[in-house]
Amino acid sequence: MFPIVFFSHPKISGFCHKFRLWKHSNHPDGLSKEILSLVDPKIIEQVLNECYVWIHSERNRDIQLVSIYDSEYPGYLKEIYDPPLVLAVRGNKEVLKKDLISIVGTRKASPISRLATKLIIEKLKSENANLAIVSGMALGIDRETFVSALELGIPVLGVLGTCMDQEYPPGNRDLYKKVKEDPNSCLVTEFVLKTEPAKWTFPKRNRVISGLSLHVYIMESGKKSGTISTAMSALSQNREIHVFDHPLQSDNSGGKNLLNDGANPIFWEEIAANKGWIHYPQERGDGKTIGFADWKKEKDCEREFLRERNTTPLGRGAHWISIL
Repeated sequence: MFPIVFFSHPKISGFCHKFRLWKHSNHPDGLSKEILSLVDPKIIEQVLNECYVWIHSERNRDIQLVSIYDSEYPGYLKEIYDPPLVLAVRGNKEVLKKDLISIVGTRKASPISRLATKLIIEKLKSENANLAIVSGMALGIDRETFVSALELGIPVLGVLGTCMDQEYPPGNRDLYKKVKEDPNSCLVTEFVLKTEPAKWTFPKRNRVISGLSLHVYIMESGKKSGTISTAMSALSQNREIHVFDHPLQSDNSGGKNLLNDGANPIFWEEIAANKGWIHYPQERGDGKTIGFADWKKEKDCEREFLRERNTTPLGRGAHWISIL
C-alpha cells in the first residue's frame, strides 16, 4: 500500500516504535493498514508528499531499500528493541547476509591502536572466510578499520549517521569513494530522507553498528565518546564486547572502565604473535652520565638499527618492527 520509504519517515517510524506496530504483522501492507487506522490523514498526506519527492529524485536511483520484513534484513539487528524499519543501502546488499563484526574506536586514535586494529582484522580474516566488517564512517579507528579491511579484500559495511547524500565527515570522502567502488561492500543508513549530521543522529547510528553484530570490538576510547555510546548500546543488546588496552595508548579510560565491568580483553600478545615485536628506546640502567658524543653515537646506532627494518613509529620512542 504505502511505498517502503514511507516507513522510514521519523513521524511514522517514531509512531510505530512507540506502539510496537511493526510486530503486529509480517508484511508492509499489514503495517500500512495499522497506520491508516491510527494516524491523522493530514500527517500521512504530508509524509507521502515528502516520500514521492525522494522516490522521483535521480540521485536516489542506485539506493536499495530493505524493510524489516525482507529476508535480506539482518537477523541480529531485528532482535534489538528499536530496529530501523527501513535500511537504505548503496552498494552490494549481500553484505547484510555475511558474518558481521563491528569494530569502533576514538577519532583521535593512538598509533598502537591503529596497528592493533589492522592486526586483529588479519586475525579475524584467518578465522572466518565469510567475514564482513562493520563500522561508522568516522575518522580514526573507523577509518583504519575500513582501510585495513579493504586492503585485505574483506567486504565492509559502513553505517552512516546521516542520509546518503551527506558524506560526513568531509575528511573521509576518499574512503566513501573506496567503499562505493568496492563491488563487495556497501553503505547503510536508516536516515533515508534528507537528514543533516546532528548530535541526535549519531547515537541512533551507534545502536545500528552494535545491533548488526554479535561481537563488538572497542579499540580505544575516552571516558565520554561516541565509542562508549556504541558500547552502551551493545550492552543493552546483549552483545559480546571486546576491548583493546595497551600502555602506549593516549587515552583509553573508557576502554579500561569497560574491562573493569567485565568486557573481554584483547591481548596484544595474541594478535601480534609471529608478526613482529615492539622495540622500545634503550634506557641506561647504570646511572652513569655520558658525554654528548657518546650519547649521539648511541642514538645513531639505534636509528641505523630501525632504518634497516620494517618499522612503524608508535610514540614515546617505541617502534613496531614487522617480520612479515
